[in-house]
Amino acid sequence: MRLNHSRISRAPACLAALLTLALVGGCEQLGPRFGLTGQVAEVPPAPIGPDRLRVSLPKVGAQATLAPVARRNDATVWQTLDGITLTFLAGVLTATRGLGEDLMSSDASGTVRMLAGHLGDAYYPMIRSYLDGEDQTRFPAYQCRRSEETTHQINVGDTAISARRIEEVCVSPDHRFTNIYWLDDARTLMRSRQWVSHTIGHMVTERVMR
Repeated sequence: MRLNHSRISRAPACLAALLTLALVGGCEQLGPRFGLTGQVAEVPPAPIGPDRLRVSLPKVGAQATLAPVARRNDATVWQTLDGITLTFLAGVLTATRGLGEDLMSSDASGTVRMLAGHLGDAYYPMIRSYLDGEDQTRFPAYQCRRSEETTHQINVGDTAISARRIEEVCVSPDHRFTNIYWLDDARTLMRSRQWVSHTIGHMVTERVMR
């Protein structure tokens, strides 16, 4: 897939006044309205369950509610009406398609183990992949660790829950980012703030309570 950097780079200026989309059948269209879609098919999603995921991209001023359309190897693929897809493993972002500077893949196994309480404050690797403007793949490698864990009351929709707030810091020789995860008592990921790419910035996710 060829990335459309010229379209995504104009998004912040064009989107300042367009922060919310109307729900359409449980999902929303991001691509045509925000200029985010690269070469992804505009295929309406066929939800495989009632769950919904609210996602926002603060840097480009976009948000949508997605439906699950596939599950494979413990990962869930979520989709908007216009074909943008996000893949999560136990709530941890592993891939995006249609956002412009997409996260092509990410090894989330260390993060999943950390969130499950198996690694403590130990370091673990994270290797991600991106396509550059010439369709060449680059593989930035990070060392990550849990940097902080606290307990907070948060609202998920209209429901107040007690949540563990866990910060994850990931560092490479030339880049550093921090992800934040909020988990309920069963360690289900209810809310997150996860790094996507330099162009897209962080993605904020929240489970829609039904």
